[in-house]
Amino acid sequence: MGEHHDTNLPGAGAEELASRASRRAARLRHDQAMGHGADAAVDEQLRQAERRLRTYSQGAEGERLVAQALGFLERYGWVALHDVHWPGRPKANIDHIAVGPGGIVVIDAKNWTGDVVVRDGVLRQNGYSRERETASAATATSAVAARIAAMHRSAVVPVLCLVAQDVEPVVLGQTTVVGRSGLAAHLVSLPARLTAYEVADVARFLASDLGGPRSPEVLTSAELATQTLAAAGFTVTTPVAPRRVHGRSRATSTVRQQGPRTRTSAPTSTRRGKRQRVGPLLLRLTLGIALVLSLPYSLPWLAETVGPVLGSMVVPEVPTQQPTEQP
Repeated sequence: MGEHHDTNLPGAGAEELASRASRRAARLRHDQAMGHGADAAVDEQLRQAERRLRTYSQGAEGERLVAQALGFLERYGWVALHDVHWPGRPKANIDHIAVGPGGIVVIDAKNWTGDVVVRDGVLRQNGYSRERETASAATATSAVAARIAAMHRSAVVPVLCLVAQDVEPVVLGQTTVVGRSGLAAHLVSLPARLTAYEVADVARFLASDLGGPRSPEVLTSAELATQTLAAAGFTVTTPVAPRRVHGRSRATSTVRQQGPRTRTSAPTSTRRGKRQRVGPLLLRLTLGIALVLSLPYSLPWLAETVGPVLGSMVVPEVPTQQPTEQP
C-alpha cells in the first residue's frame, strides 16, 4: 500500500513512488560523481534510494498482476476498484477492493521475494514475521467498513494476496492470506452476501467516496450515532456551547426531532424563571380542584361529625332542674 494516485489505475501509486525514488537515485549518483558531500553518506543514501526503487517497482507490478486476476471475476458479478484512498490516511492507499456477491473484499497485494510461508499460525518471509502486514490489512478493512451503510459492514473482509507464492487460503486473525493463483477461486467460493443491486450501489459509492482527489475521514462512534439519529428523523447539533461544570469545561449536544419550527426558543435563564413561577401555581390549582371534587363525598361526614360540635358551641346546653325533696 503506497501513496494514492488520482488515476486509480492498478499500481499507479506505487509507480509514482518508484519514479520519485528513481529521480532521487539519479541525483545522488550525480552528487557522487561530482564529489559533493561525504562519500560514505552519499553511498548510504544511494543504497536506500535504490532499495526503495526496487520495492516500489515490485509493488506496482504485483498490483497489476492482482488486477488481472480480479478482471476474470467480472463474469461472476464482481466489480474491482484499484488504488483508492485509505480513509483517514491521506498518504496511504488501498491496493484493491472487490465488490461482489460474496461481499466487499479489501485486498492488499504483496509481491514478496524469497521464502514466504505460513508456519504455526504466523506469516513469515525469509523467517521474519509479517504479522504487522496482516494486521494492517484488517485495519484498512475497518476504515472502509466505517464509510459504508451499517447493513453492509459485516460483509467487509480483509485479504492479503501473495503475488509470487501459491498459498492456499488460510485465516490469520481477521485476515485471509491467499496466493494470487487462488484469489479468484477464493472470492467466488464466498457465501452470498449482496444482491446484484447492492453490488452496483456499493461499488458506485466506494468509487466516488474513495476514488476522489481527497482522502475521506474515518467516521467516529459519535458521527455514526449522529447518522443513526438522522436516519430516525432527528437532528443532532454538536457541540452547542461549552459550559463549565465543577471547574471543567464540558461540551453538550442537542438532539431534537425534525419538524416545523413555530417560534424561537427563549433563553435558558428565562425558561428556568418561568418554571419556578408556574410550579407553585400548578400545585395550588391542583389542590383546589381536588378539594372541590371531594366535597360531595365529605359533606355527609362533616354533617355527622362536625355538626354536633358546632351546635354545642352555638347553643349552650341547658342544665336539667332536679326535683326538690319535701320534708
